[in-house]
Amino acid sequence: MRVLGSTLGLAVSAALLLAPAEARGLSVVSVTPQGVACVFNKSCAVTPTDSYGIVRLFGNGGEGMLLTRTYPGLPGTPAAGLTGYSFHLDLRDTTALGTANCVEKLVVDAGPLAPLPYARGSAEVFVVAGEGSAAVSSVTQTGPKVTFVFAKPICPMVPGSARRGIADSLYFGFAAKGSPVPSKAQVVGSMGEATVDVRVPKH
Repeated sequence: MRVLGSTLGLAVSAALLLAPAEARGLSVVSVTPQGVACVFNKSCAVTPTDSYGIVRLFGNGGEGMLLTRTYPGLPGTPAAGLTGYSFHLDLRDTTALGTANCVEKLVVDAGPLAPLPYARGSAEVFVVAGEGSAAVSSVTQTGPKVTFVFAKPICPMVPGSARRGIADSLYFGFAAKGSPVPSKAQVVGSMGEATVDVRVPKH
């Protein structure tokens, strides 16, 4: 019986180790550009480092872009010792070759995020308010991976159509302790996925 008990105990332990991590909803706040900058710099103006990843999705012609913008949290600010990460997904230079492949989600291997007191409340994720671009409707984290779900699909242009759909996102992002390192993000479209170059916190 003791052998059986030990075996069952090992089996339970192994099952716990193999159990998938549960998704956790992250807090999101809508802010102005100054509402972000003032948290990282007393002068309310950040000096960013920008990089771009090319987005190529099945069924779309041309190339989209994913902007990664990073900036340090300076001493004496709420973000001191942290790094700010902002993203902007842009499909304005892409065209649907048939059925449009529209982006619905972005998955980033970000690791732990740091909540900060932005202008309209403390949150782990911020979205810079604006019009004519896709907002972020929800953000979840499973292990180190953070999934941003857009409020409306981000679509390429449709040839011969006078109606322009939403073709880019608002700026959105977070703060983290890790310094920026190269990585790959997952762009999830309505007709398949693609990987794109991005910079994320080291973790």
